[in-house]
Amino acid sequence: MNLLVTGGAGFIGANFIRQRLLEKNSPLTKLVNLDALTYAGNPANLADLAGDSRYVFAHGDIGDSGFVTRLLADHAIDAVVNFAAESHVDRSIDSPSRLSRPTSSARSAS
Repeated sequence: MNLLVTGGAGFIGANFIRQRLLEKNSPLTKLVNLDALTYAGNPANLADLAGDSRYVFAHGDIGDSGFVTRLLADHAIDAVVNFAAESHVDRSIDSPSRLSRPTSSARSAS
C-alpha cells in the first residue's frame, strides 16, 4: 500500500506517520508526506525517519492541484490521510482571509 499523508510534519501527522512506519508487519510500501511547512509543520519531527526507504517528504501545498495530482500518479497512491490544516484560533483572528481561501475545486468551478 502506498499512502499520502498531508500535514505530516505537524504534531498529529508526524505521530501518525511514525506509528505507520514502525508498525510490525505493515503492508506499507511507501508513505509520502506532503507538507507546506507553515507555522505548525516542523521537519525535525520526522528527522529520525530519513533513512527509511519507504518514507518520502514532499514540500508543497495541498491547494496546488497540479502538484498533488503528480504525487498521486508518481507514487501510485492508494489512500490519502489528511492532517493539513491552518485553524488555530489566534491565527484566524489575526488573519481570517488566509483561512478562508477557496479550495482548488471551488476555484475551478467558478
